[in-house]
Amino acid sequence: MENEPVPPASRPVPAASQKRDRVVGLSVVAGAFLLSLGISLWAKGVSEPETSQAPAPPTTAGIQGWPNKVDPLALLERARSLTPRPLLRGIVAEGVASDGTIDLRSATAYARYSFQSPPGHGPQPPREPGVVPRRANCGRQSVRVGRQGIEAEADQAHVPCPALQREPLPEPRCTFAAIWRHARKLGANPEGRARIEYYRAAAGPAYRFELPGTSIRFSLYGDCERQLTTGEAVGSVP
Repeated sequence: MENEPVPPASRPVPAASQKRDRVVGLSVVAGAFLLSLGISLWAKGVSEPETSQAPAPPTTAGIQGWPNKVDPLALLERARSLTPRPLLRGIVAEGVASDGTIDLRSATAYARYSFQSPPGHGPQPPREPGVVPRRANCGRQSVRVGRQGIEAEADQAHVPCPALQREPLPEPRCTFAAIWRHARKLGANPEGRARIEYYRAAAGPAYRFELPGTSIRFSLYGDCERQLTTGEAVGSVP
């Protein structure tokens, strides 16, 4: 009869090509979903930049010569490990003895390391998701070693990039003791305590030496082979 159901054995069996097409179709749908999900997560990561983290408390772990014979240059890599900002912009050391070390038992002795990030990289100021930043910030973070040990200071994510982009400072090529030897040739008292900066001068990487209470002040080029002129020595540690 016309309305009698078709016995199961007589129902048409889908061809292999139909099954394959169904699998391909489902695979395409799943792939498109995963792709859109990946794009969404990527866009979220772009629109929500890395933000500054609270610094860890100070520590004396890993500081050779603690507390009275600390070489600030020997701590550079330790300082790097405490900040996400990779570009070295300068080092300032106060209370440097003629052997190139500082005595951190003194209230006035310390060393500070200044770091920045490439434009738009590293921790950025908070912003609403999807909002394009008005400018590329380079930020700035200092790491300081003092009487309590070594620690990162609060990150400054809002610091803009300098108008004139310069190469980061290379690894220091001179010891502070070598800079002191030059100062002694100029009459510096080896019992004094100096302020030494490693910075980018107009001429390039340089060291500035100052002996408080005296007129001894000079800057040496990064290889410590020559003393810079006043014009060549212009620059500072940010």
